[in-house]
Order: sequence, then structure tokens, then C-alpha cells
Amino acid sequence: MEPENNIDYDALKKRGFLRTRQKGYFALRTRMPAGNYRSIDLEKIAQVAEKYGRGIVHLTLRQGIEVPFVRFEDIDAAEKEIQAAGIQLGTSGPRLRPTTACPGSTWCKTGLIDTFLLFDRIENEKNIKCAMDLPHKFKIAISGCPNACTRVQVSEIGIHGAVNLKSPKKEIGYAVYIGGCGGKNPRIGFKLEKIFTDNEVLSLIARVVEFYKNNAKPRQRLGQLIEEIGQNAFLEEIGI
Repeated sequence: MEPENNIDYDALKKRGFLRTRQKGYFALRTRMPAGNYRSIDLEKIAQVAEKYGRGIVHLTLRQGIEVPFVRFEDIDAAEKEIQAAGIQLGTSGPRLRPTTACPGSTWCKTGLIDTFLLFDRIENEKNIKCAMDLPHKFKIAISGCPNACTRVQVSEIGIHGAVNLKSPKKEIGYAVYIGGCGGKNPRIGFKLEKIFTDNEVLSLIARVVEFYKNNAKPRQRLGQLIEEIGQNAFLEEIGI
């Protein structure tokens, strides 16, 4: 093993390998779009856990799967096997975390919106993807309905499907919370008054992420930035 002071732990975090409390061991963090793993993905992760770990896996709160107890010397080999199978790696540190999404209207009986489609458009149309470098951790959560199973109120950007009661046809749209977070100092995000359309919510997400990227100090969460500049000034900056 490399001497500990020669290991770039932040670079390993970005690649999806988190240091554990056991010296010389790491947890391999995986992710898949909207948390949807195929059965063959699960088989491969199980194989990697047996080969490079201790045969166990852990389900993360952000819909990923971790393989703990990977030795430092095995990181490259484990990474190569995971990526060759088409499984994506997660991340940690000052970056965009995997966007979480409940099943939404795909199979949940209360789902109002297609959460998987919104996830895909965020990543592929707006290029807002996991591991994007930012001043600090940043989380986006999507829920199909106001039940908000993905805890949209405590994410930097939280979105849930909602009925626009102000519209003549009661169209389905997107309610948005901004500035929430968990952690040692949790805060509830504030809810915007408008119910947004598909394109409006995508544009809003892009503007919020860009503003945060360009204006936050290192290790400053979005909620702290909003508190510093004032909610009204923030809303004006992002065009609300």
C-alpha cells in the first residue's frame, strides 16, 4: 500500500471510493440512473463484493449500492470490473451527488409525474450530472407526488409533482423547494409559489446550479448562500 500521506483521498472520493475507519480499506460507491439497477448489475456488484470486499453490500440513502472493505491495492481492479459492466460510480466531497427519484408515475399509484424522464432531462439536456464539481455538496431530489418520499424539503433543490389548482384545466406540474439540506445543521428549504411546467422547471434547476457554482464560497451550502444574500435577492438573481 502507498504511504498514507501519498494518497489523494479527494481524488478517490470523486472516483467513488470512500475511506473507511479501517486503515487501508475503502467503500466502493455505485449509482445508476434514478436508482434503477438491473438484475445483472446486482449480480456483478455481488461478485465484486465477494472478490474484493467481504461479501456484503450496503444500500445508501441516495439510491446507490456500496461495497465496503475494498483494499487500496484492489481499487483499480474493482473499478475496472464495475465500469466494464456498465455500472456507474458514485461520488463524495464538494460535488453534485446522485439525483434521487422515486418511481413516480412509472408504477407508483400516487405518482403524478414521470420522475425518470425528468431525471434523464436534468442529466442529458442540462448536463447536470453526478460528480459535477461545486463549492460544496449539492443534492437534487425528485418525488412523483406531494408525499415527497425522497425528502424534497431537505435538498438543495427538491421537486415533486403537483396539481396546478390555479390553471383552468388543473394541469399537472412541478412544485419546487430550494435551499434545504440535511447534516449537522439541517434546514427546510422554502417552497416557491408557482407550479412549474416541464421546461420551466428544467430551466430553473440549471439557473440555480449555475448561480451556486459561481457565487458560493468553499464549503458553503446553498441555504447558507441564500441566507447571506437574502431570499429576495437570490430569487431575483435566478429570475423568479
